[in-house]
Amino acid sequence: MKREELLKESDRCLKCKNPLCKNACPINTSIPEVIELFQKEEYIKGGEILFNNNPISLVCSLICPFEKQCMGSCIRGIKGEPVNFPEIENYVMNKYLQSIKFENSKSNGKKVAVVGAGPGGISAAFYLRKKGYEITIFDDHEKIGGMLRYGIPSFRLSKENVDLLEEKIYEVGIKFCGNRYFEEKDLKELKTKENFEAVLVATGAWLPKKLDLTGADKDKVLYGIDYLKTDTKLGPNKEVVVIGAGNVAMDVARTAKRQGNNVTIAYRRKLEEAPATKLEINDAKKDGVEFITEVVPIEISEEGILLENKNDKSRFLYKCDYILIAISQQSQFKIEDIDGYFYGGDLLTGPQTVVKASLTARESAKQLDLYLLEKE
Repeated sequence: MKREELLKESDRCLKCKNPLCKNACPINTSIPEVIELFQKEEYIKGGEILFNNNPISLVCSLICPFEKQCMGSCIRGIKGEPVNFPEIENYVMNKYLQSIKFENSKSNGKKVAVVGAGPGGISAAFYLRKKGYEITIFDDHEKIGGMLRYGIPSFRLSKENVDLLEEKIYEVGIKFCGNRYFEEKDLKELKTKENFEAVLVATGAWLPKKLDLTGADKDKVLYGIDYLKTDTKLGPNKEVVVIGAGNVAMDVARTAKRQGNNVTIAYRRKLEEAPATKLEINDAKKDGVEFITEVVPIEISEEGILLENKNDKSRFLYKCDYILIAISQQSQFKIEDIDGYFYGGDLLTGPQTVVKASLTARESAKQLDLYLLEKE
């Protein structure tokens, strides 16, 4: 939306005394206050409020499940359309980040490592740098962003947004060490071997959950998160079946469709029970993705995938060239009680939304700060 349209949209906000939209936001964004500042053209102040509360507010304004959070709780939405706060948030955050050059915070002389450069790691790093800690972010990818850069397709999240966040990370004096791979043992030794006062681990959930099926080890079977991360090209003109119906499955299906393939999502329940948002499902349909529901995968063969109808138990072979499995992910590391180690993001909670990763990592960063203050 253009500014004039956003102003009209902002006028619809009732400025509720008990804002349900704010309460529904996992990170408790001050929505009415930001809308009021937007109306007054106080973008810097509004941006500061958003950023200090959630450093990845810019990307959250684009990819949060709004229908389950702020917009889903808006009073206006009871009898009509909810106020489109994410569009306003995005406008304010772009104005703020593009107008302000961040200052390099004064150092308190204490070194802290953040392992993981995704949404959780970014949020924790900004919080701790503001407290004066000398921060180094480690990640096994070449650039900062984690799932934001390597797991979410560009048609949903332009990488220019991630680049802007990366620019701000460097402006505040945070160091980045990319292409750094950790085994469990290496991670445990990081604090002592490299003289860090503490370590915050927010490595996300990158390991795909496997599907225990005969034939799942065939070359035609790929796992969704790996497919997105490696930017694998399947098509064009291939028959592709996606197993799963979460937001990652929708990203996988829409990506395969954009590569010129015929794509069908096979899901074990009714579509209205799918974990993906209605917006993501509708966007997948608009892209031409087909859906088969209430079917269970039984076996994978050279010809395709054998599916069973949950209702009448009948089975049928769905012929296809590729099967993409996107039923969830898990973390590569375990949470362990090690002195000076803290955990956040999807590693702590399991696969969740980007905003929840930001929240849990920020809260873990607060605990890390208290831990080091108590040691003084």
